[in-house]
Amino acid sequence: MSNKPNGDFQLVDAGVLLALLVVLVWAPRPWGYFFVIASALALRGRILWLRKAPKYVVYALLVYATAFVLDYISIGPQKTDKAWWEVVVLAPLAEEVVFRALPMSRLPPPLGWVFAVFIFGVLHPQNPLLASLYGLALALAYLGGGYPASAALHAFNNALWLYLGTGLF
Repeated sequence: MSNKPNGDFQLVDAGVLLALLVVLVWAPRPWGYFFVIASALALRGRILWLRKAPKYVVYALLVYATAFVLDYISIGPQKTDKAWWEVVVLAPLAEEVVFRALPMSRLPPPLGWVFAVFIFGVLHPQNPLLASLYGLALALAYLGGGYPASAALHAFNNALWLYLGTGLF
């Protein structure tokens, strides 16, 4: 089975994705993150791990910069009591499996984008529109460099906001 969206989409793909989403949203932290990350190893054949498409990385960085400026102006840094390793390491690794790697590799293109951008936004209720813009940047990073690129951008974003909000890290 290919790791690119195609006609091989099966209900199993959607079921696995929805199950991991439920775990990510409702499982106690950090256990949900650990479960999703461990699942990624079992799903490694269904995920695009690496890709070289630099133009998408450039687009991702432009969209990310726009989202960051809008976020900084409209909301600004927030304090958090979460551990840095959860925010900067576990959350990006797990969320990128659920919101970018699986949907964009296994779902047909319109559904993969909806999941990667809009569902991600909806599940970040502080500001779903800004979160969707970040989701778009992360989806473009995924298209440009695969899972490592989107996870790295996500981790960078979380580390930057953690530093701005708390001075930790």
